[in-house]
Amino acid sequence: MDLVRGGAILLVVFWHAASVPDQLLEGAEPGYYVRKLNAALGPFRIPTLLVLSGLLVERSLAKGTWRYVTGKLRHVAWPYAVWLTIIFATMGWLSSLTHVKVWLSGGILWYMVALLFCYAAAMLRPRWMPWLLFAALPLAVLWLVEPGIPILDRYLWYGAFFFFGAAVGPHLATIQTRMPVWAAALLALITLGGGYIVAKRLLVSQTPEYLPVSLAGILFVLWLAPRIPRWPLTRLLEWYGRSSIVMYVGHAFASYATVRVLDVTGTENMPYVIPLMMITTFGVPTLLVLARRRIEWLFVFPELRRSRPAARAPRHVSVTTP
Repeated sequence: MDLVRGGAILLVVFWHAASVPDQLLEGAEPGYYVRKLNAALGPFRIPTLLVLSGLLVERSLAKGTWRYVTGKLRHVAWPYAVWLTIIFATMGWLSSLTHVKVWLSGGILWYMVALLFCYAAAMLRPRWMPWLLFAALPLAVLWLVEPGIPILDRYLWYGAFFFFGAAVGPHLATIQTRMPVWAAALLALITLGGGYIVAKRLLVSQTPEYLPVSLAGILFVLWLAPRIPRWPLTRLLEWYGRSSIVMYVGHAFASYATVRVLDVTGTENMPYVIPLMMITTFGVPTLLVLARRRIEWLFVFPELRRSRPAARAPRHVSVTTP
């Protein structure tokens, strides 16, 4: 699944390279086709990443509560806290970190907060309840109760994809090897049609009609992935997929840091803003992946292991040097 994860994370990078300057700078609007393409891909980027994470949650839970909780804190909560602090420091917003709402919303790193909520909720599922039914619960709350709280609505919507991934997990091999071509073709048609409609509307809402589009696209990609030849580009996507968290936090920092530099230097209205954003938001996280071994603590909290006491020598063995 590294191939699919790598493709999805690069689509997120592409999205923010265009959307962040559009939101924070005046006159830095992406081109017509970039805007349309990003809109068409909206139903699939983050939902795909969440489904892929959900595929592995059953295996993670089987390791036991302690390893499960500490693993998610070390690999998700830690880099989230580190890089949200770095990003806010870069933008001069450090004082905002005293507000709980900032940490719950996550800003550009909201996907990591969604992951943490999903991992926490997964521990609450009764063993008798199927994952598919558990996936329907947040949607029922979203559509029937209608909380109307943007942060909560977002996590309910995207949480459903995570738990859908957990439901798909045991059947992944069947989907990839036994799904008939006609079914895959139908999924592809739904995906293309849905993407076209979203591109025209330039909007993805958390309403029932968008759910089948996202699920169809994800199932089609899961079916297609093992059929893609292992070309150099394929291996590159897999490489990115194995470092998806590094790419996510790294591109978020790069996008905001670039905007900050453009704003301070007064060059935010220049025609090269979007191309420059593309270079930095892809280039900086790539460099971070290459340097990861030397700066691992920025992405994973160091594992604290208790030192074992030295083994005692048997009484009949001399411990003195001859």
